[in-house]
Amino acid sequence: MRSLWLGCLFVFVLATRSVVAADPIEISEPESDARIRSIRSHVQVTGEQMTPGGGGKVIPLKLSLDAQYRFLERRLSGAGRDAETLRSVRLYRFANSEIEVTPADAPAGAPPKKSTLKLPETKHLIVAQGRREGPFLYSATATLTFDQLDLIRTPGDSLALLGFLPREAVNVGDTWKPESWAVQMVSGLEAMLKGEITCKLEESTDAIARITFTGSAEGATVGATSGIQLVGELTFDRLQKLVSKARIKQTEKRSVGAVSPGFEVTANVVIERSLAEETNDAKLLSDSAVADIPVEPAPEMQFLRFESWGLRFYHDRNWHQFHQTKETAIFRLMEQGSLVAQVNVSPIPAAVVGSHTPEDQFLADIRQSLGKKLKAVKSTEQLPARNATDRRYLLRVIIEGEADGVPMTWHYYLCAAPTGQQVAFVFAIETKQLEKFGNRDQTIVRLLEFVTTRQAQK
Repeated sequence: MRSLWLGCLFVFVLATRSVVAADPIEISEPESDARIRSIRSHVQVTGEQMTPGGGGKVIPLKLSLDAQYRFLERRLSGAGRDAETLRSVRLYRFANSEIEVTPADAPAGAPPKKSTLKLPETKHLIVAQGRREGPFLYSATATLTFDQLDLIRTPGDSLALLGFLPREAVNVGDTWKPESWAVQMVSGLEAMLKGEITCKLEESTDAIARITFTGSAEGATVGATSGIQLVGELTFDRLQKLVSKARIKQTEKRSVGAVSPGFEVTANVVIERSLAEETNDAKLLSDSAVADIPVEPAPEMQFLRFESWGLRFYHDRNWHQFHQTKETAIFRLMEQGSLVAQVNVSPIPAAVVGSHTPEDQFLADIRQSLGKKLKAVKSTEQLPARNATDRRYLLRVIIEGEADGVPMTWHYYLCAAPTGQQVAFVFAIETKQLEKFGNRDQTIVRLLEFVTTRQAQK
């Protein structure tokens, strides 16, 4: 009788465990959860970079990147629906990227070209605002440079991955497909033609739930076609109610574009998240500290800053920094995947203090530079000062002409400080793009600041 009772009890226990194991579980980080997370992220990228060469050729370069990040993050109320429900503010403690590039045909043992990007040794308050094409990152305290934005914009962003969590309670073995906006947001495609991710709850205990995901996406970024494969897993801490770890492998093949090289690379990303301790840094993300962050960023918060040669100017994010040498910086304007214009920025020899290069000399230099491309000088004008304290000299010359059979318009600017420091801007626009281009040249030039002075002529 006792053995029969024990046997029945054993069956009851097994049945109870089976019911508990089959109970669906909630796996979510609600928008209202304002707890501060401590984030550690490590990104490693290997593969090839395809750089345009002469005659339509492409030069392959071996690429290796190692980047590490440390920041605190807290959720903010969303700015809308879907991707826009994901919004946070981050306090970066550390961001550093080391890049090595070697020609594919370089001799064995040839040293790679190395470069390092890092945020300055200050605490950077960055807002991450969810958008379909990836988190929109901007500084709440200072304008970012193009390189700084490029540094902190990473594959497998920790905020974007929250879009992979199930919308309903799930059981072990269940699968689900995140919405298209979540797939696009994680892949970082500006325009997604197709994409699908399948997630699965592989296991669950009282402490953790482990989710795997795999899938792909196709589309374009800044006019370059891209194909992406994604595979990875998320660990959800059921006690702390947060994603505590993520591993992502992202393989991308991107064509050469108008503003970026092509890639055939694999990125491996490891993200660790935990609740932050009470520190002075954490206080910088308190309710009162973030209360003034607007739901929508002001236009000036969205601009990027260029600073070199003792000058500084600001531009919107449709201008992409294409190339820079010691003497010239080249930016290209992209809209909806199409190239609209290009601007070359170059410092020129300083003039006598209180003076500038004479207008007739500037025109002569333009004629010499364009040669037979120049058809007519449409206008020459000096732009008015912004205010009573603006003592800059800003001369704009509009040129009509033709390059390789294509009608072109060039906007030349001679900009001089009262100290004699000078810089030239050359905007090149296909004439048919003039209406779309509008007055974007003046937007940049009017925001020009001379920060330090070059040696003026005596």
